[in-house]
Amino acid sequence: MTTPAQALLRAATGLNLSKSVVDRAIKNRMEQTAVADADAYLQQMTPEEMTALVELVVVPESWFYRDPQAFQAMTDFVRTRLAADSGRLLRILSIPCAGGEEPYTMAMVLTDAGIPPQNFIIDAFDISPTCVARAKSGIYGRNAFRAQDLAFRDVHFTSAGDGDYRVNDAIRKQVRFKQGNLLEFDLSTRTGYYDVVFCRNLLIYFDKPTTKAAIAKLRALLADDGQLFAGYAEVPSFCQHGFTPLSYNQAFGLLKDSAVQKPKPVHAPRVAIKPPPPRAARSIASPPSPSTCWPRRAGWPTWATSRPPRRNAAIIWPSIRSRRKRISSSAC
Repeated sequence: MTTPAQALLRAATGLNLSKSVVDRAIKNRMEQTAVADADAYLQQMTPEEMTALVELVVVPESWFYRDPQAFQAMTDFVRTRLAADSGRLLRILSIPCAGGEEPYTMAMVLTDAGIPPQNFIIDAFDISPTCVARAKSGIYGRNAFRAQDLAFRDVHFTSAGDGDYRVNDAIRKQVRFKQGNLLEFDLSTRTGYYDVVFCRNLLIYFDKPTTKAAIAKLRALLADDGQLFAGYAEVPSFCQHGFTPLSYNQAFGLLKDSAVQKPKPVHAPRVAIKPPPPRAARSIASPPSPSTCWPRRAGWPTWATSRPPRRNAAIIWPSIRSRRKRISSSAC
């Protein structure tokens, strides 16, 4: 059963949060605001307090170069786009961006691939103002550097002291950070706006209706021929709502169904079927001529050229009886 506090946070964030997570966050905020009663705390909720409460339930866990296959697939796609039109500006979206690790990684990967800075811009949104503030500062501790190869840190960061590192200005200029909630996006000016969208590990916190609504928003934001990258556990949900997976191993990329080139059916060449020729009218053949059945030869009598006439039985039998009579009388 959903508690009023869970329902309140779900309406504000879309997140399907457990009771234990919500109760822990409310207890924390009650201590900070010196409110003793939970019902009184909820009734006195202000937009500022809701923001503070949301900060305690969101999961801003990320690091640089997380799931690198997705960034490689994105780079290949951007190169293909620019090969067709070298002067175009590609728009990329990262939502939620957490502390900025993902969008900064995009900028570093594209820069290292030789993509000119004037050819791409990255918009990064997160519901947490604290995460957005941290991303804008561009300063990260060692927990953000979990990749096996840290050569990128020497190229794109400078030391900020105490083991922290700061993203170089050239990379920071490629990313625009803003606070925002995907479910509240105004699509009037952003329909089909982005060539690439990264939305990884957000839908896993949503219930089914909210997941469907979020995917509808993302589908509207993505260009018809654009690419979207999700978390591996979220791919089935996208496939149920108008997306098809990319054939790129471990990238978890997707295309809109309408952008997939479906093979055209192969038809055998049509052969005109001619009707059979009309049958010749059957005629009753006239009986063969006598010369055909009984060929005439020289010296034959004329009667031999035709069938011999049948002899009357009355004539035949008397002659046979008279012959038998003669034979019997001679025998005696």
